[in-house]
Amino acid sequence: MNRSLSLSLFTKAFARQNLILRPGHARLFSTPIIDSKSSMEDSMNRIEELFSAAKDELEFAEESQGTTYYHEDLTTAGKAVNQVLAAYEEFLDTLPSDDMRNEVKTKVGMKMKELKMAFDSLPEEGH
Repeated sequence: MNRSLSLSLFTKAFARQNLILRPGHARLFSTPIIDSKSSMEDSMNRIEELFSAAKDELEFAEESQGTTYYHEDLTTAGKAVNQVLAAYEEFLDTLPSDDMRNEVKTKVGMKMKELKMAFDSLPEEGH
């Protein structure tokens, strides 16, 4: 498992660049934009927490290969990976522009693919 998978740098950079001020788009924020900014930050934080939990579950599954705990750990890891991928897709769907979606996909999409690939690389039970 690649322990360097992390979203924290993304969430901080994305919040700074896209949710607070974008160059050439500085303006006073009205309440709806603040609510939207807060909602997006909450979503990013949730994805980061789910991502971290999924990494942990994958690590547990890797460590338990060949033991009686593997079935449960593999099942739990699968649920955690699916949960973070679903939250990520939901987050992409809520972004207001294609530019923002493309930026998120560029910065985070590979991490999500790596997470899915790490789960897919775990052996099936009994192998």
